[in-house]
Amino acid sequence: MKKFRVSSLALKVLFVALLSSVTLRLTPHAQTQTPDKANTENAGAQAGASMTGKALYEEAEGFARRRFDEFAKTGVPYNQVLEQKILQERRELALRNVSRLSAHGPPQGLDLYYTGLLYTLADKNELALDSLRRFLAEDADAPPDLRQQARVRTVQQSAALGRAAEAEKFLAEYAGNEPRLSGDLNKMHTTLASHYGKQKDYSRAAEHARAAFGLTVQGARDKSAEPRSRDVRVYGIGAFLADALLRANRRKEAIAVIQEMRSLSLAFPSARLYASATELLIANGEPLEAPPGASSAGATTGMTPPEIKVNEWIDGQPFKLADARGRVVLLDFWATWCGPCRASMPKLDALYRKYKDRGLVVLGLTNYFGEAEGRELTPAGELEYLRQFKKKNGIAYGFGVANHIENEMNYGILSIPTAFLIDRHGNVRYISTDASDLEAKALAEMVRKLIQEQ
Repeated sequence: MKKFRVSSLALKVLFVALLSSVTLRLTPHAQTQTPDKANTENAGAQAGASMTGKALYEEAEGFARRRFDEFAKTGVPYNQVLEQKILQERRELALRNVSRLSAHGPPQGLDLYYTGLLYTLADKNELALDSLRRFLAEDADAPPDLRQQARVRTVQQSAALGRAAEAEKFLAEYAGNEPRLSGDLNKMHTTLASHYGKQKDYSRAAEHARAAFGLTVQGARDKSAEPRSRDVRVYGIGAFLADALLRANRRKEAIAVIQEMRSLSLAFPSARLYASATELLIANGEPLEAPPGASSAGATTGMTPPEIKVNEWIDGQPFKLADARGRVVLLDFWATWCGPCRASMPKLDALYRKYKDRGLVVLGLTNYFGEAEGRELTPAGELEYLRQFKKKNGIAYGFGVANHIENEMNYGILSIPTAFLIDRHGNVRYISTDASDLEAKALAEMVRKLIQEQ
């Protein structure tokens, strides 16, 4: 089971949320190389005082991205020295563009807003905050969306300068105006949670982390969310919230947050989130048991598990989860080269033989790997190997073989063997992430419970 540490992953997620995103498209290379000086001047050197504040900001904001795109096209390899050099050039360009913007007098109106953004790029927090504060005070007729974005920036800058009361004020102003975006609210609550955590004010950190966690979960329920980044976001802020609550001596609430993440792992579903949250639960001295609600008859998550996609079936007919209502389904992700997978298969086979006449379906899901037992195999040869493997080991349930990893991605597979248990109503009720005797016993008990349910 892969380990996630609260101190590293959670804080990393929070840190990333505080930064403006810069897409760095670099060519990986072991060597180091610095591009010729003649080509390192900023692309907007021709910008004059006549350029608008928006244009000057966009020139500076896109500078690093353009430079790294150029390096990728010309084969210039990535190295940290080059990266820092380009980011420093961006800071310098941002300051030059502030000067251009101020060439005909102090910025006013929207130019104040873009001056604040340019100072932000230049890492001049005090100047950025002052410009954005003045923009909000002086330009009441500015587009509402820009005023809201200015409030987001003032929260970030105020927190960076240790001015929590001012950050709270601008957060409240944002919440009282339109348009309100959940992503912006999440960002501001995360910023303040991080700030209070660094100040060891864990009660306030937990207050904002709980708001950010709720917004993160709300977004994560969108089926279009990319599974891996979704899981990292949920676990990152959830683990931070649990840690803040523990440090605030609110253990019961902290454990409830961890259990909520385990329940969410069934809803998505995600073995990755389940394994991470379960390990966090155990690390805090709690017993291993089914997530809250998982053992209750009629439990529902409101989300159906992704349909499985298989290219070839061995000893089984094409199968769809959508057609399996009324039956209990156990999906086992495995591979022939996985020792623990082989060890768990007789136990799964025993469950299948015991309950198949009462509605249990077991499917062994694997992929083409192009080899087996040290021999390279064609797809046809590998399929025949799997047929013989199944026959040799006396496995009664069917296998599904895929030539892609879409199933693993959709189910957040972190390691194998991993099994998902789906009830008669189509809800994931249990996830098993290892082949230990304890896990096998827990899985068998859950199968028995679900078979008895109607």
